[in-house]
Amino acid sequence: MSCSNSKKSEKNQLPISQIEKVIENRFTYEFYVDSLKREMAYELTKKINDSSIIYNYKNLSDSEKNIGFKFLKKTNQLFFIGTEFELIKENHYSDKTLSEQGFDLYVLAEPIDDGNGPMFFNPEYGILNLDNGWGMDLIFLKNGQKTELAKELNITLKEKTFYNNVYN
Repeated sequence: MSCSNSKKSEKNQLPISQIEKVIENRFTYEFYVDSLKREMAYELTKKINDSSIIYNYKNLSDSEKNIGFKFLKKTNQLFFIGTEFELIKENHYSDKTLSEQGFDLYVLAEPIDDGNGPMFFNPEYGILNLDNGWGMDLIFLKNGQKTELAKELNITLKEKTFYNNVYN
């Protein structure tokens, strides 16, 4: 799901009472190759209903860096900018300081050259990392000023995906 505005008819939208809205802070650490380039503050809004959760990450200083995801509960599918990610390993990464739930490993359902790399996600937390496939990695944490943790996570998540052949 991207951050575009869609026009749906009123009859296709859920009543407000059936949508739970949760707002949390996120701090993003952007790495290029293995070097930390910048930190950015985000506001995460989760819109939860019976069938899906929509995650909107609003960059608090640059609206062009807003990103969005959609998770379908029944099928465990994750969508980002119109591309589908599929679950390949449940509870593949766990860190109780980040989330009580483990993070599942997702990859592009149909791999493409220079496409996004593997992603760690759980429905409660949202995305933990985003690999754009061009050497830039993002780590999403709940608390700011956790630079060392972000650096450690960037290395650990790469080891858990690339070095251990995520497709087997």
